[in-house]
Amino acid sequence: MGDVTPQPADTEPLAPSDEAMRRLGASALLSPLGLAITDAVGRVEWVNPAFTRQTGLSLANAVGRHPLDLLLPAREFTPDEVERLQRELAAGGRLHLEFDTEDGVGTPCRISLRLGPGAGEDTVRYFVLLIEDITERRDSAEEAQRTAARAEAVVHELHAERELLASVLSTIPHVVFWKDTEHRYLGCNQPYARLRGLSSDKDLVGRREGDLSQDELGLLIAQIEGHVLDSGTPVVDQAVTVQGPDGHAQMLLLSVLPRHADASAPGGVIGVGADVTRITALERQLAQATRLESIGQLAAGLAHEINTPVQYVSDNVLFLADSFTDVLEALRSIANVARGAEQDPRGDAQAPTVADLRARLSLLVDGLDLDFLGTEIPSALEQTLEGVARVAEIVRAMKEFSHPGQGRTETDLNRAVETTVQVSRNEWKYVAEMEMDLDPGAGLVPCYEGELKQVILNLLVNAAHAIAEKQQRSGDSAQGRIGVSTRRVGDTIQISVSDTGTGMDEATRLRIFDPFFTTKEVGKGTGQGLAMAHSCVVGKHGGSIEVDSVVGEGTTFRLIIPATVEAPQPEPMTGW
Repeated sequence: MGDVTPQPADTEPLAPSDEAMRRLGASALLSPLGLAITDAVGRVEWVNPAFTRQTGLSLANAVGRHPLDLLLPAREFTPDEVERLQRELAAGGRLHLEFDTEDGVGTPCRISLRLGPGAGEDTVRYFVLLIEDITERRDSAEEAQRTAARAEAVVHELHAERELLASVLSTIPHVVFWKDTEHRYLGCNQPYARLRGLSSDKDLVGRREGDLSQDELGLLIAQIEGHVLDSGTPVVDQAVTVQGPDGHAQMLLLSVLPRHADASAPGGVIGVGADVTRITALERQLAQATRLESIGQLAAGLAHEINTPVQYVSDNVLFLADSFTDVLEALRSIANVARGAEQDPRGDAQAPTVADLRARLSLLVDGLDLDFLGTEIPSALEQTLEGVARVAEIVRAMKEFSHPGQGRTETDLNRAVETTVQVSRNEWKYVAEMEMDLDPGAGLVPCYEGELKQVILNLLVNAAHAIAEKQQRSGDSAQGRIGVSTRRVGDTIQISVSDTGTGMDEATRLRIFDPFFTTKEVGKGTGQGLAMAHSCVVGKHGGSIEVDSVVGEGTTFRLIIPATVEAPQPEPMTGW
C-alpha cells in the first residue's frame, strides 16, 4: 500500500514556526550586517547590535526616526535628494545606495544601504533596512583595479621597450646574437642575420653553427662559445675578418659573454661584434700622419745630413772637371807634337829631331803633375761614390720610415732599427754616440712595422733630449751614449734603447705612459710619444714594456714583443 500521508498543496505557503522565528531573531542579533525594521510609515522600531556598532546610534536614539534621516547626512546627499529618496520609498520602491560616511567611532568608511518594503502575516506593511560596511571590499576592488591598471601599464611598457630594444638592436652598427646552453641561436639583430647571409633573424632561431655556412666568423664563434659556457668567463675583442653584405672585407672585434639565467651557471651566451673596419683604417692613417709629422720635425736635420755628402760630392766633381780639362788640353798638345813629327822631311819645315820631341813631350807631361793627379783623382772618385751612397742611404731610410706598412707582416727587425737610427741621426749626433748591437738571429718578426719604427724613433728622440738636458744642467759637453740592441729571447724579441741621460724618479716612471704626461718644457713635448708606444707594443702586439731608470745615470726601455703570432685563443676579460 502506498504512502497516504497528506501532502501540502504547492500553492499553500508554509507559516514559520515559533522555533524558526526564534532562530531567525537570534541570527539577526548575531548578524554582522546592520539591520533595522520600521513600521508602515517608515519609522524605526528595532535595530540589531551591528547597526548600533556601524552607526553609533543606540536603539533609543534610532526608534521613531526615518532611516534616511539617520544615515544620509553625508556630504554627497543634499536635503532635496534625501526627500526624493523618501518619496520613492513611500511609493513602494527599493533603494540601493553606496556612500562614504563615518562609523560609530568616527572612522571613515564606505557603506552599502538596502531599504525596501516587507509584509507580515496580516499583510501589514513595514520596511527592512540592511547596511553593510564595504570599505574593505571597496578597497580591495580599487586595489585590484589599480593592480590591473599597473599590470596593463607594465605590459604596455614592456611591449614598448621590446619594440625599442628591437629597433635599437637593428640600427646599432654592432652585430648581436644570443644562444642557449645547447649552442642554439635564440635570436639576433638584423645586421647579424645579413652578415650570415640570412634574410631575417627568424631564419637563425634554433640553428647551430654547423647548420650555417662555415665562414671565418662562424668558426671563431664555435671555438670560443664552448670555452665561455664551460668556464663562465667572457672572451673579448677577438679580431676576425669577414665578407660584409656589400662584398667588401669587414673587420670585427668579437666578444662572447655568458648570459646568466641564475647565479650558478651560464644560461647561454651573448655575442657582440663591433665593426672596426673604419676605425682600423683611421688608425693606419693616424699612424702614417704621425710618421710624416716626425719626418717633418726632422726635416731640417735630414736636409743637413743630405747636404754634407752632397757638398763634398760637388767639390770633388769640380776638382775632377778641372783635372779632366788640364789632362784633355795636355793630350791635345801631345797629339799636335805627334802630328808634327809625322810631316814629310822633304817639306819646307825641317822635321824635329827625337831629342826635340822628347823635350817637348817632357815639358807637357811635367805640366800635368801626374803624381798629384794619380793620387787625388782616385780619392775624389771614391769620396764621390761614398757621398752618393750616403745620400741614397738617407733617402732610402726616409722612404722606408714613411712607408705605412701592410698591417702585421714579417719584418726584418734589424733593418727597421737601422732605418730609424739613420732618420733620427741629426737628433742625437751632436749630444751622443750611437752604439748598436743587433742580433743577427732576430730575423723576420711579425709586427706592425710602421708603428714599431715610430715607437723606436720616439725613444731615440727622448734619449737624445735627456742627454742634452743632463749636459745643460752639468755644463759638461762630453758626448753621452745611446745604445740600441735587439735580442731573440725564447719566443720573444727584445728591443732595448738605453741612454746616459737624466734618468727618472719613481713617481715619474709610474706616469710616463699616461696620455699627455710630459716632463719636457712647454712646446717641446706633447706627452703622447710613450702613450702611443704602450698602445702599440702592449695593445697591438700583445707585448710588454720594461723600464729601468736611475736618477742622474740614465734610462733603459725594453720592448718585448712575441716572435710568432698564433691563432686567436680565448682569453678571459680582466676586470669583468
